Amino acid sequence: MVNFWRLVNKVIKQADIILLVLDSRMPELTRNRELEQKIADKKFIYVLNKCDLITDENMKKISKEYVPSIFVSSRLKFGGTLLYKKIMEISKGENCTVGVIGYPNVGKSSVINLLKGRKSASISSQAGHTRGIQFVSAKGKIKLIDTPGVLEFSEKEFMKQILIGSRNPQHVKETDYFAAKLIEQFPEMFEKHCNMEYKKDPYDFLEKVALRDNILIKGGKADMLRIGRKLLQDWQKGKVHENFLEK
Repeated sequence: MVNFWRLVNKVIKQADIILLVLDSRMPELTRNRELEQKIADKKFIYVLNKCDLITDENMKKISKEYVPSIFVSSRLKFGGTLLYKKIMEISKGENCTVGVIGYPNVGKSSVINLLKGRKSASISSQAGHTRGIQFVSAKGKIKLIDTPGVLEFSEKEFMKQILIGSRNPQHVKETDYFAAKLIEQFPEMFEKHCNMEYKKDPYDFLEKVALRDNILIKGGKADMLRIGRKLLQDWQKGKVHENFLEK
């Protein structure tokens, strides 16, 4: 197994500036305070990715709590210029090496591609795609260092991995259980996403959605594992949030 902390410590040592990439939808869950302690003597920027999946009100609130921060949307190719200018401001226009660090699947490689201006670092929607350190030349005077995810999770953090997209639903056995937990936590979002009323029972909700959408096993019964997997994938891909933000 790759020793993530060994790689991250190497990046911290080599970088002049650190980009801490977080998920705008859940910045606290994707924040790594142990890592922040390690870079206490380094200049850094919180990069809040996937900002197209939150409201303007949430953006204003987050910007006060995470300083300095830049909001970006890799999907909409938004924020790359602002981030570049912030890096140049911190480096005072000098050549600099920038380390890009964050949890698996928060969008580190996508942020690099925003700064590059065209596709450079490889991208995958599945966690664990980047296996080792990659050096990428960006525009201007910036050299970027991409890294794999920085944390090894404990068993009790399984739900957190699913929430932030670090655990591929294809590798989850009890998808109905974890989908039910998500629905209990965000009922209004799933009501709108599934166009189905939630009546306090997440398993009943899953069953009704599966029956309506013809996601069945033999005998015409709801395929609870398959509908659970689908909704976990929709959550991780941002579809649940996109539908919720639509007016």
